[in-house]
Amino acid sequence: MTIEAGEIVVWVLVLLRTGAFFLGIPLFAGRLIPVRMRMAFGLILSLLVNPLVPADLSLAEHFAGAILLAMNEVCVGLMLAMMVRMVFFAVELAGFLISYEIGLMASNSVNPLLGSTDATLTSLFYYFSLLIFFVVGVHLDVMRAFVLSFEILPIGEFLLRSNPMVEYVREVSNVFVLGVLMAAPFIALNFIVNISFAVLGKAVPKMNVFITSFSVRIMCGFLLLISCLLLISSYIIEHSRRSVEVMLEIIQS
Repeated sequence: MTIEAGEIVVWVLVLLRTGAFFLGIPLFAGRLIPVRMRMAFGLILSLLVNPLVPADLSLAEHFAGAILLAMNEVCVGLMLAMMVRMVFFAVELAGFLISYEIGLMASNSVNPLLGSTDATLTSLFYYFSLLIFFVVGVHLDVMRAFVLSFEILPIGEFLLRSNPMVEYVREVSNVFVLGVLMAAPFIALNFIVNISFAVLGKAVPKMNVFITSFSVRIMCGFLLLISCLLLISSYIIEHSRRSVEVMLEIIQS
C-alpha cells in the first residue's frame, strides 16, 4: 500500500479545518477540555472524512501556495465555528442584561467552561443553552453541516470567493437583537418597578424606597425568569437550528 504526497497534503488541510472548528465550537472552546483532547477529536474526524473530500491542489505545488491553503482552511474552520457560537454569545449578552436589570450584577461566579468570571445568571444561561444544544440534538446537525462544508467549499478553494463578510456582519448584529429579545421582559419589569416605587416614594415619604426596591426587583425577577424559561428555550432552539443553515450559507458563493 502506497500513500502519495498529495493524499498527505489533503489530509493535513482537512485536519487544519477540523482542528480549527473544534477549537471554536461550544463546549470545546473553553478551558474545560484540554487542547490535546480537542485536537484528538479533530484528528479522528479528519481521518473519517478525508476519503470523501474533493480537493484541488494546484496551488500546493509551491511553498507559498501551500501556506495560503493552510491559512484558508484554518479561517474556514474558525468561521464555521463562530456561526455556531453566535447563539451562545447572544445568551451571554441576555444573561448580562438580565443580571443588570434585576440587580444581580454584584453576584459573580467562575465559569469553568470559558475560564472567566461572569455574572451568575450569565454562567447559568450558558450552561442551560449548552444543555439544550446537546439534548435537542443540534450538535448532530452541526457535525453533518461541517462534513457537508467540504462539498460546498472543497479543499483548495478560497473562503473569500464566497464573500462571507456581509453574512458574518449580519449574524453579529443578530447577536444583539436576540440578546435584547431574551432580556426584553426583564427590561420592562425593571421599568415598571422603578415607576411604581417612584410613585410610592412620593406617596410615602418616610419609606426607604431605594433599599426596598432591590428586594422586590430580585424577587419579581426570579419569578419572571421561571415564567420565561420556555420562551428563552424556544429562542435558543430556533436560532441554534438556524445556525446550522447559516454555516452552509456563509461559505456558498
